[in-house]
Formats: sequence, structure tokens, C-alpha cells
Amino acid sequence: MTGLILRLVVPGLSAAEIWDQGQSIAIHPGEEIHVAGSADKRRRDFALGRVCARAALAELGHGDAVIAKGDDGAPLWPEGIVGSITHTKGYAAAVVGRRCDFAGLGIDAEQAAGVTRDLWPRLFTAAEQERLQAQADPRLAATIFFTAKEACYKAWALKGPLVFREMEIALDRDGFVAVRPDARLPGHYAVSKGVVLAAAWRKV
Repeated sequence: MTGLILRLVVPGLSAAEIWDQGQSIAIHPGEEIHVAGSADKRRRDFALGRVCARAALAELGHGDAVIAKGDDGAPLWPEGIVGSITHTKGYAAAVVGRRCDFAGLGIDAEQAAGVTRDLWPRLFTAAEQERLQAQADPRLAATIFFTAKEACYKAWALKGPLVFREMEIALDRDGFVAVRPDARLPGHYAVSKGVVLAAAWRKV
């Protein structure tokens, strides 16, 4: 593990990342069915994410796994494994862990400063908006909040549309805590080369 992803993981997690520089990336033959007929961008994003996932899985003995896609679009991991994949322009990453150690994992990447102020009322609670206004760079902070919420949505394995204001984020140095009425979830975030990356986990 190197670079951006290394700053997020905790013991027990395996992760990998790739910066898209136009390098040759092949789609695994067993996964081609999931992007057959898709546009070139979608195919490349899919391939980049799966390459990261297999690299992360290799550390857990599953480097040859075919990572299919469920009916809800989420990756189907090998038995006994939980994980998450993300991609944004120029970057992809994946994180995995053993189900005996983690009940859920989530990772999300977004373009830094991508969340503009006009989106705040739809994405954040009044308390979050107040905290954002106090930040030195509110637009970057808003993107961190949004990315953290997306990662937590995956870690909690929530279904259906994400209701952003049912979850509140509080930052703590390079970490954050997500709070819902009935639960709390810790996570880490990092920013590099114009990308915000956040990861969250639920331990068993």
C-alpha cells in the first residue's frame, strides 16, 4: 500500500489504489459481462476499480477472484470477505477485510472542492453547515463531509437513496465520526492531487 490510501487504513485492512495515467488496463474475462455494451469511460472506471480490488484481495489470498456485481450494483466479494471500491476522475481505490474482523467497509473518492455551496441545504444538516462556514476552505471541507457520508453509507450497507441529512459528520484531524440517531461510525480521510478519499469501517 502506498500514497493516499496508506493514510486511511487501520490494522486488519488491505487496500490498493491506482492513478489513471492512461496505462493499459484489461477487464477480467469473468467480469466482462457486467460492462458489455457500456461506454468506454464506464468500462475503464470498472476495470481500474477491479484491478485495485484484486490487488487488495491478493494480500488475503484471493488475488484471482472474479468480482461479480450484485443486483444493486455493489461488488460481490469472495466468501468471508467484505470490501468497497471507488473511482473518480483519474483515480480508483479499493479496501477489503475479513468478515470475522469487519462487519462492513466503505470507501469513496471525490474531486476536491467538488461540492459547491448551493448543494449544502440538500446534503448537510444546519449544524454541519454552521461548522463548514467556520472552515478555512469551506468548499474543500464540504467535499470531505460528502465523501465521508458516501463511505459511511457503504460501510453501514444502507439500501436505497442516501438521505444525506440523516447522517452528521464531525471532523477530528485526519479522521471523522459519522452519527445517525441509532449509531456512530469512525473513519479517516485524506486529500492529495485534487482528490478527497474517505474510508469507514464497522468492526465485529
